[in-house]
Amino acid sequence: MNTLKTVLYMGIMHGLFTYFLPYQFGSYGRMLFDPGILRYFAFPLWITGTIMIIRCSREIIHRGRGTPAHMDPPRELLSVGLYRYVRNPIYLGALFVQIGYILWFGAGILVVYFLLFVLAFHLLIILVEEPILRKTFGEEYDEYSERVPRWLPRVFRNNG
Repeated sequence: MNTLKTVLYMGIMHGLFTYFLPYQFGSYGRMLFDPGILRYFAFPLWITGTIMIIRCSREIIHRGRGTPAHMDPPRELLSVGLYRYVRNPIYLGALFVQIGYILWFGAGILVVYFLLFVLAFHLLIILVEEPILRKTFGEEYDEYSERVPRWLPRVFRNNG
């Protein structure tokens, strides 16, 4: 059941806001710059971002025993996989997809959309998600959030 709920939630939320709207804005928006050869960097960003979203959604279902939806959050705190490096890898994956659209279309509206996207994610995280996680997992989440950054992955970890 968590798989179905996740597919529906992620399909609607990320399908609309991460993929469909930026494509529409980029297709009809005024070009801010000509991406030239940079356009082809969009493909690895789209692929990487999409894999991050799918992989982390799967981890939430199987290891977290919940969904990415705020109304049915994970029952286990995730600190494995990409969650070892950054607390919000799904959102980071979505931002990679957005940067891909900016590089593909070069449309100014996509730069504005990206900035609004970052702001919306950040507010959602600090006003909704983190309080839920703190209430659900308490000290375990506090320790995790001290170890793992919110946005910029800590790739080189201190294992000492």
